Amino acid sequence: MPAPRALLARALGIVLGLSLSVLGGCGGWAPLYADPETGPADEELRAIRVAPIPERIGQQLALALRQSLNPTGEPTPQRYLLTTTLRTVRADLGVQTQGLGTRSRLDAFANFTLIDSRSNTQLLAAGSHVAESFDIQANQYANVVAENDARTRAVEEMRRDIMTRLTVFLQRRAAEPAAKPVTP
Repeated sequence: MPAPRALLARALGIVLGLSLSVLGGCGGWAPLYADPETGPADEELRAIRVAPIPERIGQQLALALRQSLNPTGEPTPQRYLLTTTLRTVRADLGVQTQGLGTRSRLDAFANFTLIDSRSNTQLLAAGSHVAESFDIQANQYANVVAENDARTRAVEEMRRDIMTRLTVFLQRRAAEPAAKPVTP
């Protein structure tokens, strides 16, 4: 009788072999939301310059957006400017009878506009709101770390929301009939 490890290794090899043969039949993948006629908005996204955003959380959001818009750092002529105003509000939610907070919420509000650099016209104006919460501890250092973590989560969620809105806007803009060339 073979050892249990040998049986396990043999079974794992069979499962992996079957999985690879099934996956090998895939003809490739296609982006879920990309319009095959207009293509992904990658080139248009790379052409967006992110204006600086004040305060530390704004700097984090600006950096995250820059990295998402052009992850490879490919040099691309600027066609658009993204300006963002960011405001954060912290509110204690759970308050004990002694007046000490036990839970806090961080709300981050961003209003952003996409401006065409050539014509200096506003193409898109939208807002994003993110709410993150964290526990308030007796240790002040733990509170600072928890609030910073909430800010980091808020930046990531807001980055995803803004990127989604920009991508959808640019895809729709590229798909407009006036934007497509007419073929005789």
